Amino acid sequence: MNTFLSYLAIGLSAGLVYGLLALGLVLVYKGTRVLNFAHPYFGLQTAFLAWWLTAKASFPPFSWLPFGANTLPRFAIAVVIALGFIALNGWVIERTIMHHLRNASRLIQLVATIALAQGAVGFVTLLFARNDEQAADFRALPRVLDSLSFEIGTRVISGADILVFIVTPLLCGGAALFFTKTKFGVAVRGVAENRDAARLLGISADRVSSFVWVTGALLAGIAGILITMVRGSLDPGSLSTGFLVRGLAAALVGGLTSLPGAIVGGLSVGVLEALLRMVTDDQPGWPETLLFVVIITILLFRPGGIFGQKEETEDKVAFVPALRDLPARLRDTAGARTLRWMLPITIVFVIGLSLVTGPATNGAFIRIAIFAMVGISLTVLMGYSGQVSLGQWGLTGVGAFAAANLYTRVGLPWLVSVAMAVLVGMAVSLFIGLPALRIKGLYLAVATLAFNLAAEFFIFKSRLIGGSTAGIAVNPPKLGPLDLDSTTKRPLFLVCLVALLLCAVVARNLNRSRTGRGFLAIRENEKAATTFGVSLVQYRLVAFATSGGIAALAGALFATELKTVESTTWTTSYSLLLVAMVMIGGLGSLLGSVLGAILVFGVPLLVHFDNGWIVPIGTGILLIVVITRAPAGLAGIVQWLRGEVVETLDDLDRLGAPQPPAGGALRRTPV
Repeated sequence: MNTFLSYLAIGLSAGLVYGLLALGLVLVYKGTRVLNFAHPYFGLQTAFLAWWLTAKASFPPFSWLPFGANTLPRFAIAVVIALGFIALNGWVIERTIMHHLRNASRLIQLVATIALAQGAVGFVTLLFARNDEQAADFRALPRVLDSLSFEIGTRVISGADILVFIVTPLLCGGAALFFTKTKFGVAVRGVAENRDAARLLGISADRVSSFVWVTGALLAGIAGILITMVRGSLDPGSLSTGFLVRGLAAALVGGLTSLPGAIVGGLSVGVLEALLRMVTDDQPGWPETLLFVVIITILLFRPGGIFGQKEETEDKVAFVPALRDLPARLRDTAGARTLRWMLPITIVFVIGLSLVTGPATNGAFIRIAIFAMVGISLTVLMGYSGQVSLGQWGLTGVGAFAAANLYTRVGLPWLVSVAMAVLVGMAVSLFIGLPALRIKGLYLAVATLAFNLAAEFFIFKSRLIGGSTAGIAVNPPKLGPLDLDSTTKRPLFLVCLVALLLCAVVARNLNRSRTGRGFLAIRENEKAATTFGVSLVQYRLVAFATSGGIAALAGALFATELKTVESTTWTTSYSLLLVAMVMIGGLGSLLGSVLGAILVFGVPLLVHFDNGWIVPIGTGILLIVVITRAPAGLAGIVQWLRGEVVETLDDLDRLGAPQPPAGGALRRTPV
């Protein structure tokens, strides 16, 4: 009994923090209809800033204080400063980026918050963990109310837990009074219910939007500080994707539009997580699997949550920008025919470059090809059919572990193992795609993100699939004259290049077929597509299966390049980075997948400046620029340049051609 009570108390403590995080998510969603994936990263920034000001800052006015580092008075000052900073940060983001996107589709706004999350991770890494010494530094916040701690069974209820039990109810009570008793609180609720009607009544939607972003950032900051104190240490991993999924699960359980439901949902998730830890004897991975099951169950059977109402989240139009094509009059010109040779010339050039360079460059080429294949899989799913996935890196991991098990453990030939891995990837993707028959838009994005988290922490760490913590070794074979284990990495790159071209041909032919036209129909307007007899079930499942097969092929090749397949490779944060990659390259374009892979992953490897913070910061900035200024991405820029070049060449041809006399055609003069 004491053991149950101890886990219950810990679950209630964590659940209140999750509820506080969910409260900010729901508040921003109600006020602006933006599902903010950057929300927990506000907590990450706040916790790190509070820790640094408490333990490390030595400049005035901290050097003038009568108390030293890591003392409670200094910690109190640091918390106030950190919360002020994160509130200002929330206001600046809303006034600059989100205000600019207020009329964009909700999926575009979601991608913008992914960019903000990437930037937050990069800046935290840059400021606090940019070298090995900083990364190895133990970080913890001072103990508060430690004298009040006590034991229940085998667990200690710390002063931090008690602080959570005090602070969270006070904040919730204050929020309830504000939204029911104050004029502005009622205005916020009015905008949440009907933005247009509230504007007609004289309520400023812009003021409400700024308020909810600032308040949401403050709630996330407080949640980040509290969970850091409860866990006893500060680590970027504990305040990033896992924290996000827990907050989203809490918000969905309670209802994405219900403020009281956020707290109830947080308590439900925290208690279920703690009880599952008790039943499984604290085995890792089970809580993440529980989150996936809870999210899928809620979205399938009770999309509105316990207290909320079902929301229509289907929102695809304008998510995939149209690429500018050549005008019909220029398609058969000499300049257009000349530019068609650019692709084979580029392929030959890259192969030649591989022949004269070393293993480092070839290794970078391999990574580019693999990530470009994953980008193509996302292009098929998101760009062609409009189905949102934030778990594509997990599907890539499925292909890697399937190939490794079949090749190393079962003993099948490598080519057979890779082919079987593709089939496994298609089957798993179909399994994930089944909920997509009922779940759409933002909800589908949350479900696929939860799948990736469950795969990272449970499926890939299991002894049956992942070989436990040691992983599975893969010894690259010889394929005739190609030794995939060559130190030059050249043969493996050639195989990856062939696989990339094959994936591009499959995706291109699929897009130009009747199936591709069905994809386009359900992407643009599902109701109209159904009216004209398009089978939503068939085309959605085909999109998921094709996408999963391509992602699994990339994973199988990546496993061969890594030589050891481990669960730590398939982190959920990479799925968010991959979405950023295809958006930067140009969603809906096969060329964009390659260009995005080159810029996001290839350039840092080729110039050797991938130090943990440049890629997240650079990706976040580029993604914001693409969303706000160049929706078609790099592929759109390339298409525009191609049009300008062909137009210029055509004008030059016209100037160089013989011109007829001013009087018209030449006539023979009679003798």
